[in-house]
Amino acid sequence: MNAITTYGANMTAAIRTSLMDRTNFILNSFGMVLNDIFFLLLWYMFFAGFRQVGGWGLHDVALLLGLIMLVVSISGVFFGGYRDMAATILRGEIDALLTQPKGVLLRLLARESIATAWGDLVMGIWMLITFAALSWSELPLVLLALVCGTTIYLSCAIAYASLAFWFAGARSFARDLTDFMLLFSSYPGSIFSGMTKVIAYTLLPAGFIVLTPVALLRAPTLASFAILIGATLGYASIAALLFHLGLRRYRQGLVPTG
Repeated sequence: MNAITTYGANMTAAIRTSLMDRTNFILNSFGMVLNDIFFLLLWYMFFAGFRQVGGWGLHDVALLLGLIMLVVSISGVFFGGYRDMAATILRGEIDALLTQPKGVLLRLLARESIATAWGDLVMGIWMLITFAALSWSELPLVLLALVCGTTIYLSCAIAYASLAFWFAGARSFARDLTDFMLLFSSYPGSIFSGMTKVIAYTLLPAGFIVLTPVALLRAPTLASFAILIGATLGYASIAALLFHLGLRRYRQGLVPTG
């Protein structure tokens, strides 16, 4: 409870900091809204001509995009420190956290709140309400999808960043992997086959962040529910293990600098 309370206080301070420069905040948020509108417009024009792609229609793609926008926005607003965690580790900025009460990972996540994420938050909610063809009765499943998708997305980002405990090149490598994971999560599952499908369900788990949640919302089954819960627990466990193994190395002075 003390760790959660501390996280809440740090996160509140990070959000307030991101709101201090109102002009910068508005420009960043509005810029992201325009980017999301442009992306949706491209898909709208595509489906105006082709109707479907591998069984995916406009409503399905809107559901996928709405989910990934909300996953990224929740992560950015409330856990924004994940974005530069590898750099934070390599610069030795977690030294101060080691002298404070436990909860190093939560403190790292609460270091920053990303202003552009608010634009994704607005667009994600709007897209689910207007284009995704959802009913209010599906709200519990939507919330479950967001909790699981956000957990998996953050877990992978933390796992990538934890590589900084082992080698200095992880600073850019972790960002690249996170960006590729986001890219994979922005396209219909029907485009993945062969090795790309394997990657989408392992290293860059778009399959569990958005594709399985979309399948669960469109045709709920016990199997898809169990797969989503299992994947969430699995990726969260891997992230926690890698981070704490790396933190042990850090305490021993074995971490590279960058």
